[in-house]
Parts: sequence; structure tokens; C-alpha cells
Amino acid sequence: MSETTGNLDSRLLETYLAVCDSGSMTAAARRLGLSQGAISQQIARLENTLSLALLERHGRHLQLTPAGRSLRFHARRVVDELRECERAMHTFANVSYPVISVGILDTLGKNLMSTLVQTLEPLVEQIQIRASVNYNHIGDLQNGTVDVLITAYKFDPDEYDVYPLVDEPLVLLAPKGAVRNRDNVDLEDLASRFAMIRFANARRPMRKLADDYLLNRGITASRSIETDQSASVLVSLKERQGFAIVSPFMLLDSLFEAEAIDVIALPPPGPVRRINLVTRPGKFGDIPTNLAANCRRHLTRAIETQIVPHLGQAPRPQILKQN
Repeated sequence: MSETTGNLDSRLLETYLAVCDSGSMTAAARRLGLSQGAISQQIARLENTLSLALLERHGRHLQLTPAGRSLRFHARRVVDELRECERAMHTFANVSYPVISVGILDTLGKNLMSTLVQTLEPLVEQIQIRASVNYNHIGDLQNGTVDVLITAYKFDPDEYDVYPLVDEPLVLLAPKGAVRNRDNVDLEDLASRFAMIRFANARRPMRKLADDYLLNRGITASRSIETDQSASVLVSLKERQGFAIVSPFMLLDSLFEAEAIDVIALPPPGPVRRINLVTRPGKFGDIPTNLAANCRRHLTRAIETQIVPHLGQAPRPQILKQN
């Protein structure tokens, strides 16, 4: 890379990170295939550009100054973003696809719609996005009805390209004040007073995780309300008709109201749902890799700004790295 940002040359940042990671000018020179003198000159140029000392030299050992530690953090982000940019731009050399169909969990459909469109629009003549609970994720990918899935269903990584996105611990949603002791949640008491709101499809991963969790704790909901839409779950909660064990990404829905619905951590160990992006092997070049990276970035922002403020003591979703 040879881009510059203001007066900062990305090559200098890469050299600086190599020195930080290697621990010495000599090791960084070997790593980059340059002379030690060239490394020293680039570090001096970087310090001169910033008018700051970044490294303190103690014999053969280097120690980062406070400014140097801060630059290491920011430089790594800048270099990683530039590399992602380069990979994304290489995708434009590929032949445009006439159509790509994306199937996505309804709990994420609205939130990731813009990311999906922005990533695919320059490369695809027609984008089809299906955000619904009423289709067969596994069958649709197998028979080619959809090309890309963002799903909680499990796929064999030996047969499909699987890109991990996020692990999300499920949370308890209950009408405001319905849980009498949030620090010691009595699910049996809650189930005796309220219906359990759950998704109608018993094979749906979130429904199965919630049912198995209660079963393992010896709790049976005497009454239930079944629906096939996330919006219906939130409406029933606001109407104080029941409780639900669901994805924290439901908090992104515009129907969620913190004034009417409590978000509570489940007694541990709680169920965790993994969401992956899945495609058939090698069909779309770098598109799935770039799409997964963009989804992770978008979800990171959504978690920090829209979900974490409502979680209280509940564990937060964890963004995953590509293996």
C-alpha cells in the first residue's frame, strides 16, 4: 500500500507496526526484507512527521512512549481498514453477477439491509433479500433458491463456506416489573404467572434453544403464545401477555420500548446462538468475505450503541473473527 492520510504514509505505519510487533529494528528489517538502516530512516521520518518521540531506545531494546502506544493502536486499525479496502476493490475486477439472493434472519433483516445493499450493489445487477422466518434456510441454500444465508442453522464447513459473525447469549424479555427479583430470577414463578411467547416453528434454532433451556431447568410453561414474527413477540410483551427468551438483536426493532419491557440476564448457564454467513463453496469470489467483514463492522456499532445500553447485567453479543 502506498496511500497517504494527511501527512501519514501507510507504508510508514506498516513499518512502525512491524517494529512494534518484532521488538527491534533488526527483526523488523528481516520481516520486511529491508535493511536496518531503511527501517531506522522510516521510523525517524514518522517521528519527524508527527513531531513526537514514539520509541525509546535502551541498548538493543525498544520501548514505546505513551504516544507510541497510542499510535500502535490507531495504526493497526488504519492498516487493517486499508487492507480491507484493497480486498474490496479487487472484487470489482470480477464479472458482475446478474442476481444474488440473500436469506437472512428476520431479527437482523432491517438492521443489515443497508450493509447488504451497499456491499452488493456495485457487483450485482439484481439483489434479492429475504428476511423471513417462513422459509427453509437449509433447503433453500441446498437447492439454490438463495445464494447467501445469514443464519443460526448449522452448516458443515466441509461442504459450505462458513463465515462466523456473532455469538449472542439469549436474554429474558418480560413485561416491566414482572420479574420480582432481577438478581435472582425465578423462572418457575414467572412461567406460572405469564404465558411463554415463542416462535411457532419448533425447528427454529432460537425456539429450540429456549425450549431446551427451560426443559433442562425442569420448567414447563403452562401457557404459551406462538407467533412467526419478531414484531408480534414485542407487541405481546408490551401488552403484558407473556415473557420470552430471545435474541438481544430484537432490541434493534423499532417496536422495542424500554419503558414497557425489561431486559434481564437468564440464570447461568444461558443459551447462546451463533450466527454465520454461509454460501456454497467458491461461487462468488471475495464477495462473501467482504460481506461478512462489513456485517461484523455494522453489528459491532449496533451492539455498542443500541443493544448494550439496555442489557444491564446480561452478557453482550460477541463479534467473531474469521478462522
